Amino acid sequence: MGKAIIYYILLLIAAIGAIGYFVLDSINFNNHYEERVSVSVSVDSSFPTFELTGYQSQNAVLQIGQDINPDLFADDTYATIMIDNETNEPIVAYNALRRIYPASTTKVMTALVVCDALNEGKISLDDQVTLQHDTSITDESAMKSSLGKGCTISVRNLLYGMLMKSYNDFAVILAEYVGGTEADFCQMMNNKAYQIGATASHFVNPHGLHEDDHYTTAYDMYLIVREAKKHEIIREIDSYNTFTFSYIDANGYEQSDSISPTNQFLSGGYQLPSNITMETWKTGTTRKAGSCLVMNVLVNNNSYTLFVADSIGPDDLYGKIGTLFNMTN
Repeated sequence: MGKAIIYYILLLIAAIGAIGYFVLDSINFNNHYEERVSVSVSVDSSFPTFELTGYQSQNAVLQIGQDINPDLFADDTYATIMIDNETNEPIVAYNALRRIYPASTTKVMTALVVCDALNEGKISLDDQVTLQHDTSITDESAMKSSLGKGCTISVRNLLYGMLMKSYNDFAVILAEYVGGTEADFCQMMNNKAYQIGATASHFVNPHGLHEDDHYTTAYDMYLIVREAKKHEIIREIDSYNTFTFSYIDANGYEQSDSISPTNQFLSGGYQLPSNITMETWKTGTTRKAGSCLVMNVLVNNNSYTLFVADSIGPDDLYGKIGTLFNMTN
């Protein structure tokens, strides 16, 4: 009996010793490195080396919560951003990563998806699109053309009407023609946004009329409109200060529509300084989005991208744009 007790005591002591060893070993390992656990690392000189050529080398990068020269915008602006595209340096950023509503600046993303379909040969600018139904734009204040079921119009003229005059029904017609349905087209919009890095955006319609789950950021709009500059047809449309297009009505008669840009710098409401050239742009206005304008411009031949979502109205919006222009000097 006595020998058994002694045996169990020795066994218990051994177990406690083992546990103690592993506990102390774990503590030592977690608290500091010891020579016995260190590993020597070397790099083979024959391995390839890489330069920084990814996202950070191609785009401006902002820290979360970072504001740059926000004082002139903080009181009455939802969000604003201006980037020097020559250096990828942000000159102004206020709420640039904050979720906002894009209104009709959405149509830039719609145009990008349409341009991808053009470049891939899936459609052409000369394609004739016949409306199979009236579009479901029910907001009485929304910009809408006179086209209805049975009318026929080219893809080119749909793009002009959508980007210049901001016809909301034209965005729907293009979405259905390219994507089959609005929902499928919106998935294409979200895929494109993800592809170019605009990962804080979510699109549920092709026109930007308000929906709670339809949003972007000022930073994403910088990425989106700068992508638009790559497409000749968008640059062409955005250079016009007037345009007349034709379509065939449901009775087979040719009709025409003369449009002017919603951008007041082009339509004459506000004077664009002589040292500034417009490249690509889009306006947008809804009650919850405010008055928005996104642009690529050349100032003394230097490239800048800017976006303002103003909470007061058009006069204040264009005043804020003027303030941004002055900050490029």
